[in-house]
Amino acid sequence: MKIQKRALCLLLCLSFILGAAACGGNEPNQVVAVTEQPVQHTETPTQTPIVTEEPTTQMFIVAEPSHAPERTPAPTPTPTPTPTPTPKPTRDPLPGDITNKFPTYDTGVNADYSYQSEELRIAIDKVEDEDLHQVYYVADIWIRNISAFRTGFGNGAYNHGTEDAEDFVEREHAVLGVNGSYNNGVLFHNGELIRKTVDATYGAMVLYNDGTMKAYNVSKDGFNLTREMKKGIRHIWQFGPVLVQEGKGTLKSKYRTRHPRNIIGYYEPGHYVLVTVDGRTKKAIGMTEEEEVELMLSLGCQEAMNLDGGTSAVMVFMGEIISSPSNMGTGRAEGGRKLLDMVLFGEFDAEGNAPALADIPPEKFRIAE
Repeated sequence: MKIQKRALCLLLCLSFILGAAACGGNEPNQVVAVTEQPVQHTETPTQTPIVTEEPTTQMFIVAEPSHAPERTPAPTPTPTPTPTPTPKPTRDPLPGDITNKFPTYDTGVNADYSYQSEELRIAIDKVEDEDLHQVYYVADIWIRNISAFRTGFGNGAYNHGTEDAEDFVEREHAVLGVNGSYNNGVLFHNGELIRKTVDATYGAMVLYNDGTMKAYNVSKDGFNLTREMKKGIRHIWQFGPVLVQEGKGTLKSKYRTRHPRNIIGYYEPGHYVLVTVDGRTKKAIGMTEEEEVELMLSLGCQEAMNLDGGTSAVMVFMGEIISSPSNMGTGRAEGGRKLLDMVLFGEFDAEGNAPALADIPPEKFRIAE
C-alpha cells in the first residue's frame, strides 16, 4: 500500500509539473528545470546596422541682453532770453528828458521822409489808397527831451496874426510842423498859460511835462484846468472831436462828410504821431471823423484828437510842404491858408533855440524824390 501511495503522489506531481509547463506559466518563486539541447543556427545572424547618430546639438536660447529702458529726453528748456540792455545815453541827462526808450537805430530806413539825430527821430510815410480815393501822411516821431515838442504862433507871438506855413517853420527852425488848434479855447503852450478860458464845446489834448498825453471830452470828462495845472502841463490844444481815449475809439459821430484832416496822437512818453489827410479832390476825398478813428486805432494810438483841418490841413518837413492842402476859398493856386499856430518838432533847447534848417547837416535828413 505504501508503495502504491508513493507512486500515486509521484504521478500527481509529475502531472502538475507537465500541466504547468504546457500552460507556459512561470509563476514567481517556481523553479522549473528544463534540460534542452542547444539549438544549432545555420543562418548567418542578421547584423543590426550600426546607426551612427549625429551628435545631438544642444540648443541654448541665448537671452538677448536686457537693455535699459529708453529714456525719453526731457524737453530742452527754452533759454531765457538775454535781456536787451538799456542803451547807454550818448550824452549826460538833461532837465526835461522824458524817455529811456529813445531809439538807437534809424527809424526812417524805409520811410518817404526821414530825420535822424540823437535828440529827434522822424519817419514820414505817404499813404495812397486808390480804391478809397485817400491820400494821407503819417509822421512817426520820437523825442528825447520835452523841449523838442513845441507850439508856435504866427509871426512869432500870440495875437500877431497869421503866417504862411513854410515861412512859419523856417522862422521857428522846426524840422516838422502841422497846423494846430487855430487858437481855440484855453491856450497853454510851452509851459506858459496864455489864456485860461476853457471852451466846453471842444475837446482838449493835454501834453504833460513828463511826456504823457491825455485826450479829454471837456464837458463829459469834467476837465478842470486848475487840477490839470497841478500835474505839470506843457501844452493844451482845444479842438476836436476826441477820437481815441485809453486805446479805444470813443466817437459816435453823426457827420459823414469827408474833409482834409489833421490829427495828433500819442503812444507813450517820447513817442507821438501826426497825421495830415489830403482832401477835396478826385484823388483824395478826405476822411470822415469815424474813418479818422479807425485810422488812429490801426496805428496803435492810446490817445488821439482831431486838430484844425479843412483848408488849414498841412504838413511841412524841412521847410517844404509835403502834403497837398486844399485851396477851397483861399484864392491861392497852391492851396492852403495862413496859420495862427502850428504844432512843431525840432532840436530845441530849453530856451526854445534850435539850429536853422539851412545849418542842419544833410546826412541827418532825407526827402523823397
